[in-house]
Amino acid sequence: MAIATPEELRHFLRLPLAFTEDETATAVLLLELAQGVIEDEAGQALESSTDTIVLDGPTIDDFRYQSAAGTRRMVLPRWPVTAVASVTLTDDDDVLVHGKDEDYTWSRSGVLSRRGTEWPATDQAIEVEYTAGYETWPPALKRIGLRLASVGWANPEGLSAETLGDHSRSYNTEALGMELTLADRRTVGSYRAQT
Repeated sequence: MAIATPEELRHFLRLPLAFTEDETATAVLLLELAQGVIEDEAGQALESSTDTIVLDGPTIDDFRYQSAAGTRRMVLPRWPVTAVASVTLTDDDDVLVHGKDEDYTWSRSGVLSRRGTEWPATDQAIEVEYTAGYETWPPALKRIGLRLASVGWANPEGLSAETLGDHSRSYNTEALGMELTLADRRTVGSYRAQT
C-alpha cells in the first residue's frame, strides 16, 4: 500500500478540483518519491510484505544476540513482524516448529528466540519466511510523506531563488526539495531497521 493516495494529496494541498489523469500520474510519482525518502532514512521497506531470507547464524562474539545461555536470540532485519511462516536450518533442511514448548518463538520486534538449544553459528545457516511492515502507514509517517510530496507539487522545477531585475534563477536539483527535517528524521528513526 502506498504511503497515501493521490486524492489524499489533493486534500492535503487543499485543491478544490479533482486531479486530471496527468495530475494523478504526477501525484503518484511524488508520493512514491516521498515514500522512498522515508524508507531510505528508515533503512527498510515499511510496507507490509512477505520475504524469504537466509541469515548467518549469530555468534557468541555478537553481543546483540547473546543471552545468558548463549546465542539463543536472533534479530530479523525488518520489523514489525506480523507472521513467521517457516524457519529452516539450511545445513540439514530441518524445519523448526514454532511454540513456547517447541523449537522457537518470535516477537513483533523481530526477535527469534531458540528454545532448548542455540542457533547454529555458521554462515547462511537459517532460512526464514516472514511477514513484516505496516498494512497502513503510521499517521506520523503519512504526514511526512504528504508534506514531502506537496513540496514537489508546489515547486516541480526545484526553484530555490529568483531575481526579477536582469532575471536570474537558481535551482535546487536535490530530489525536488524532498528533504527530511531534523524532526522528521527523529520521527522516522523510531521505525529504523534493526541492524
